[in-house]
Amino acid sequence: MPVQTSEVDLFSVLCCLVVAVLAVVLGLTVFGRRRRRAQGRPDSAPQAPAGPADPFAAYTTQQLNTYANAQLVAVDNAVRTSEQELGFAVAQYGADAVTAYAAAVAAAKEQLGGAFRIRHQLDDELPEDEPTRRQLLRDIVDRCTAVDRRLDTEADAFERLRAMQANAEELSASLTARAGQLRQALPTAEATLTRLTDRYTEGALTPIAGNVTEATARLDFADGQLHEAATALAAADRGRAALAIRGAEQAVGQASNLLDALDRAAAELDAAGANVTRLLDEVQAEVAAGKAALQAADGTGGADRMNLAAAVARADQVTGDVRVHLAGARTDPLGMMRRLETAAAGLAEAMGSMRDAAERSQHARRQLEQALYAARAAVGSATDYVTTRRGAVGSTARARLSEAHAQLDHAENSSDPVTALAAAERAHDLASQAVDSARDDVERWSFPSGYGSPMGGGRVVIGGPGGFGTAAAGGMGGAILGGILLDSMLGGGTGGFRIGLTSEANHRDDATAPGSQTVQGRFGGPSTWTRPEK
Repeated sequence: MPVQTSEVDLFSVLCCLVVAVLAVVLGLTVFGRRRRRAQGRPDSAPQAPAGPADPFAAYTTQQLNTYANAQLVAVDNAVRTSEQELGFAVAQYGADAVTAYAAAVAAAKEQLGGAFRIRHQLDDELPEDEPTRRQLLRDIVDRCTAVDRRLDTEADAFERLRAMQANAEELSASLTARAGQLRQALPTAEATLTRLTDRYTEGALTPIAGNVTEATARLDFADGQLHEAATALAAADRGRAALAIRGAEQAVGQASNLLDALDRAAAELDAAGANVTRLLDEVQAEVAAGKAALQAADGTGGADRMNLAAAVARADQVTGDVRVHLAGARTDPLGMMRRLETAAAGLAEAMGSMRDAAERSQHARRQLEQALYAARAAVGSATDYVTTRRGAVGSTARARLSEAHAQLDHAENSSDPVTALAAAERAHDLASQAVDSARDDVERWSFPSGYGSPMGGGRVVIGGPGGFGTAAAGGMGGAILGGILLDSMLGGGTGGFRIGLTSEANHRDDATAPGSQTVQGRFGGPSTWTRPEK
């Protein structure tokens, strides 16, 4: 049967449409591919990834965390040592001669404070996601690097200012006299510690319990260094004499700080007893006011009334415990103040809805003086403890202490009594946490048996909370514990140096082989300490 013309025309049209559609699709596909290639490879050259390469890309987050902690410890030690060296220079030449170096230390401390705030943020109860955590850890490392460079820039000029080689005889004579004075003060310090031990609990004395032992160890080390300096001067080796004198200078300075901290703690503990009694009376008055408010509510108030009842019960229990503790033979005044402050804060928060702003401000103002006193004492004791045992203290204690300083500064400068009181209480709490963490580090501390030990090899734990220095030849253990001598190791820390000795948890087994070297801390950053002395 012949095909109809209309059917042929329809079939032809459909075929043409199909071909046209296919042509359009093919054309768009080719165009898209070429465009993507052009965007991905301009001028046929590969495009570099945006932003700088991550230098820690090969690190796991845990490894990056460990590295950042090591940098914090290293740089914090460098700042503390530089600050001590700055004090020696001020005593030698006056403040006007060291303006640039004081500015460098101040800038370094501010930058380091920012790094510790990040560390404190990472340690709080709010976890960060993985990318955020890694970025914060990198920020810590970057800040530590900036501190290192800032101090290292001034290090050589500072050494020229001190001119220890040229002034070796004068400095040696002065240090010998000062060390003798401190030796004579040791029996009095021992008697002070005995009196405090009879009156206050072990917990109250944690920051200063080992101070006499440690001061003795620093003086032992200083005596050895001064003898070394005299021998070097007799041999006309002024460079070696200068190194020994600097070690003696730092050791004598730490011995003085340790004994001063003991005297300061004794005065603060004695004065804190009266403050505890006043604060106890105020908290008991608040408990009475809380009970009256509960009675006035007469079963109404719902959740607010339940919170107030719980706060009143806690505060009532604390005040009763403190009264019993005060009647005991040995007390912990600052610890009692901390408990009372915590109870009072909880009670004030629960009572807040029942008081206007003026009443809350007046209430805070009444407690602020005692809270500031306790906070200053706690932060000061923690600072002394960490500084004179920095060879063993890790990053956690240092981060808590840095934040305690920040909160205390906030409390002292706030115009709002409510805000100031909260900051002072927080500073006290953080300082106590810093001491607890630092004490744990120190109690786990050990130093390499290769340093003067006849046994050789491995590690020998040589101490506990009472002190370390006398267990090592010539006070060597005390010098390392105090960060005066720094343990050198290949491949660790900043620039190949681990600054001081960290706790057992972070201790590398291959880092303390017999024959490992030590270097002295001096003004500058960790990078400064990796360079040979000039």
